[in-house]
Amino acid sequence: MKKRILVITSAVVLTALVAVPFAFAQRMRGQGFAGPMFLEHLQHVKQQLGLSDQQVTDIKAIFQDLRQQNQQYRQSMRGTMQQVAQTLLNNPNDIAAAQSLLDQQAATQHTLQTNTLNAMSKALNVLTPDQRTKLSTMLQQRMQRTQK
Repeated sequence: MKKRILVITSAVVLTALVAVPFAFAQRMRGQGFAGPMFLEHLQHVKQQLGLSDQQVTDIKAIFQDLRQQNQQYRQSMRGTMQQVAQTLLNNPNDIAAAQSLLDQQAATQHTLQTNTLNAMSKALNVLTPDQRTKLSTMLQQRMQRTQK
């Protein structure tokens, strides 16, 4: 009986350890702001907002800088969940080390989001007030469609 409980418990723990990195990866893939992706594909909204060629060039440069700035952080986040799993596989009782890795990942995620927020601010400052109003309406419509 004890052997059966041990086997079942081990299977559940192993499944959880394998599933956690995948769950975090899925969560990270879905995160972000709708705005950057929306603005990043400027060809779709260029006519609707009446963007000048200079505005398009400026906004593309802002998001190219963002990609380069965040590249090292994105790579770091991918490796962190593997490190967490490996840490717990090596020593299931080393929760402190695993938590430390998760704390580092949270700080990295915060940096990514801050960088994205700053890039969004810069990109929105390229737009005229009328264009920002149009963009706001477009984003609200898009959010309503995705909520259905």
